[in-house]
Amino acid sequence: MPEIDLAYLPIVGRGEQINIICGMHGIKVNVMMSKPMGEDFDKDTEAPFGTVPWMKDHSNGLELNDSMAIVQYLVTKYEGRLTPRNTEEAALVAMYWAWCQDYYSFVLSPFHDIITGHNEPFWRNLRLTDTLADGGKEMGIKNLTTLHNNRAKLLEKHLEHSNTSKPFLNGSDCSYADIFLFTCVRTVQNTGGFGILRDEVGGDPFEKYPNIQSICDEVGKIDEVIKAVGSKFSECPI
Repeated sequence: MPEIDLAYLPIVGRGEQINIICGMHGIKVNVMMSKPMGEDFDKDTEAPFGTVPWMKDHSNGLELNDSMAIVQYLVTKYEGRLTPRNTEEAALVAMYWAWCQDYYSFVLSPFHDIITGHNEPFWRNLRLTDTLADGGKEMGIKNLTTLHNNRAKLLEKHLEHSNTSKPFLNGSDCSYADIFLFTCVRTVQNTGGFGILRDEVGGDPFEKYPNIQSICDEVGKIDEVIKAVGSKFSECPI
């Protein structure tokens, strides 16, 4: 069985998609908790770019320090259900994954700063919510809620025109982009920290986006996904 070491944090983040992919492709994962939330791995000294997720493949010693590189490597090196079947499919799946990456980077990550109180200058490259200036926390939450809806509306509109009879983003087969979408949506819907977004919209932040919801529901029915996720969405803070 293929085997990797994976260093991350006890949150959903960009790491859970990798756990799910490994579960669906029969890859053993040795989970390592990184500082500052664990003592198995020091991202500042052991990861080339000082970030997580970080992965090492036992079969060849390859180390990767970027979630996109890790995801594409795993589905290409260890072919399985999530491996694109041709060049066109690979391009489309990468495009949908990039939507999730942008949503995570520009909506979820700034929310993380508010939830965890990281508001000092220059935290994570001086993002939108750094110092919580010009209106403070309340304005930051309002602006990010607007951005959440703007990004979700664009994907929902695209799905209305291109995917009305298909269960997943790119057709009848689940892709690694569907997995990332699933983890992003369920994080917003279920983790404790994102209660601030749920309170801001008065309920489920994805209630108005039925096509996105439907895709995530289909992903959530997959046995390997159920096994890999367990109760993480209710237990993880963000």
